[in-house]
Amino acid sequence: MKQRISSRAQKVAAAAKARPAETRWSVIGAAAGALMGLLIGGVGIAAMGGAAGVPAAVILALVGGIIGNRYGISKDRPVG
Repeated sequence: MKQRISSRAQKVAAAAKARPAETRWSVIGAAAGALMGLLIGGVGIAAMGGAAGVPAAVILALVGGIIGNRYGISKDRPVG
């Protein structure tokens, strides 16, 4: 089990080193989204007769991470 975790951690580290801007901007986007979400509070999601409260920080961290990732990809792999 430890060997499997170690090998996967090495793969993640290698991917981060291969694409530094993508990694950096993904983390920046996720952090910015989480901070914005902390300012907003929570979001209610209702469907199929039930409802749940979700912290906006979680949702906006995911969205910010995706946006940062796309921006980082454009920096790492310019077209043309």
